[in-house]
Amino acid sequence: MRLVKLRFVFPGILTGFMAFGKGLPLAAAIAGLLTAMTRCASSSADFAGHDSLRVVTINVWSGLDYRGTVRFGEYETMDRREKRFDLLVSGLRRLAPDVVFIQEANPVDRFSSRLADSLGFDEVHQVCNAGVKFAALGIPSNFKEGIAILARKGLRLRSYAVWKLSGSFGVYGDLITVHFDESEFAQAATIEIGGNKMLLVNVHLSAYPPADSVVAGQLERWLAESAIQREELEDLGKKLSYGSMRRRNEIEKLMKNFACLPADLPVILAGDFNSEIASGEMRALLNEGGFSDTFSDPPLTGSFTWDAGRNENVAYSANFAGASRNALDLSDRIGAVYDAKPRRIDYVLLGRGPSVAKVLRSGIGLDSAVDGIHASDHYASFADIDIHAPSEHERASGSGEGRSKIEPLPIVSYDTDIGLGYGAKLFLFDLLHSKESLDIVLFNSTKGERWYRGVFSYPDIEYREGTVYPFAVDFTFDYDKWLQNNFYGIGNGSRFSDRESYTREPVEIGLTFSRGMTREFVGQIAVKYRSIENYGFDSLSILKSLPPSLNSATVMYASLGANIRYDTRNSFINPTSGAALQVESEYAPRGMIGNVSFLRMAVWTQYYYTLFYPPTVFALRVGLQQVAGGDLPVQVLTSLGGNNTLRGVTQDRFLDKAMALMNAEVRFPIVWRIGGVVGLDAGKVWQNLLEADLRNWAANPVAGLRLYMDNFVVRADLGFGRDGTGFYFNFGQVF
Repeated sequence: MRLVKLRFVFPGILTGFMAFGKGLPLAAAIAGLLTAMTRCASSSADFAGHDSLRVVTINVWSGLDYRGTVRFGEYETMDRREKRFDLLVSGLRRLAPDVVFIQEANPVDRFSSRLADSLGFDEVHQVCNAGVKFAALGIPSNFKEGIAILARKGLRLRSYAVWKLSGSFGVYGDLITVHFDESEFAQAATIEIGGNKMLLVNVHLSAYPPADSVVAGQLERWLAESAIQREELEDLGKKLSYGSMRRRNEIEKLMKNFACLPADLPVILAGDFNSEIASGEMRALLNEGGFSDTFSDPPLTGSFTWDAGRNENVAYSANFAGASRNALDLSDRIGAVYDAKPRRIDYVLLGRGPSVAKVLRSGIGLDSAVDGIHASDHYASFADIDIHAPSEHERASGSGEGRSKIEPLPIVSYDTDIGLGYGAKLFLFDLLHSKESLDIVLFNSTKGERWYRGVFSYPDIEYREGTVYPFAVDFTFDYDKWLQNNFYGIGNGSRFSDRESYTREPVEIGLTFSRGMTREFVGQIAVKYRSIENYGFDSLSILKSLPPSLNSATVMYASLGANIRYDTRNSFINPTSGAALQVESEYAPRGMIGNVSFLRMAVWTQYYYTLFYPPTVFALRVGLQQVAGGDLPVQVLTSLGGNNTLRGVTQDRFLDKAMALMNAEVRFPIVWRIGGVVGLDAGKVWQNLLEADLRNWAANPVAGLRLYMDNFVVRADLGFGRDGTGFYFNFGQVF
């Protein structure tokens, strides 16, 4: 679906740049871009006209015995596994779900992708247990198990979070997995219905038998028959207690994460809980967690999702031997005894939320065999849930964000370019109950930076990210005086030894109007006034004598800009998935207000991908920019260097009319709200992008720390360049 949209947008982008290249007016260049944006907006589909949502959950069964080191034992042939997959697909098609939760998919990446393609759905997945793997290589060689959520494309499925519920520390991802014990996860994703988000949470809890009457009775018989000793019984009792306690701890961790969610975000929780509804862990989830079971009360006859009496696949788990016919130890044998008991352990649960009204229907599916084969060792559980768009009262009942209203931050920093800094940052959100925000920075430094910035947004930028909205406005005031700004020369050949210092004093006032035409496409029109004064040159200054004369004077201009952005990021503040493609244009005419004229065009693309859990994100930015005009002063040239571009070189190290920039980062958690970054910056400047090449780019590695606040990110970076090491402190991710 998104490929179709891109097919529309790229011809429009091409049209805009062709118009720009031919020297046509700015309006002609923008026209092609706006045409593409309009087409893309009209191509968007939504999950509309539906009164209910059908949710299905099924453990799809790996077919493994989980015994071995190099490779686990397998209960079935590849041919039988393929037959089961075909039965799963055909059974789900008959059920006609809107959302599918699956557990025990193996290998989860290929399995979930194949199932989603077969159904025409989108999918997100999480590796939960795989041993030691790099891509598909590692041990156990046939084991890469996990959970996944699938949804109809119109529901706009997006990954939200992954919560680890049990297991020791490890790394879990498609590319790399390293762990040495069993781990359990909850996977959260969002869908959108009628313009409102709903949270889906998929779980697969630990599978340990409880000390119920079936287990206790069998143990007493074995003890009476001298099949086990009293000491073995005591040891087994401890293991059984551990199993129930582990599931209870998993439930408690799950509820702690739910407690941090926005109060007005409806939640559907589903999966394989490996617990009967009357168990202590399920009672805690229903009573303390506020969830409700979608199954009928009292339960329907034959409502088991684990049925040893009818499902031949369960016989493998209820057998006293593994796939290689090796005998089981006592704890595994008692597990086999418990697995012979029919029970319901797969659930669709509803959390408190304004968008969920009631359950229309619930039941069991995929419970029939074809040619003696069932699709899984579990049956599917499904529920039809009544849905409706929340009223204005419901929308107003909560912020929908779970964010702090007021976030102050004192600033004490050190930066290579500005020296020791001190000041404060204040972020205010939704104090007027209009989802507005005000971001204020007041900052001074020992090397002479004076930075005073204020941004008012209505609605807040993070709040409107990924939504359809008719109108938004951002007002910016930015004063950033540098007493010791550096000039090295023009072009890539400028030398560090030619550095000279002067004072640069820019003032900017901007007003940007935005419209979110779809959840992916945003259009912006911006008006801006900017004044940049250069002064304080020494007597031998090259810049002072370099034409044009505005290099050593004040440049003023008023500009009109237009931007188009295709954006699938899951956050503006700190994205962990998605991509953004932005085309920018800015035109400043010479006239009564301005003493310089130029046309600037730029293309930026950003990409974010979560590599593995703990949430480690690969982030990439690539950009091209060209400024056109005659006798352009240094104040309006493109610039590389400093805390937002090349962090291994000083501010404005390279200047020219055109530039290319690439930033790549791996962002990873450390502790609490603190994270780390390692990466690479690279860039180059030219007179014209037609001269662009891949030779001799300036490049430097980067390492840094991040403090993740509710409303902004604090960053500190070290850039290791050929001219020295730069240390930078600022706010927000670099991209």
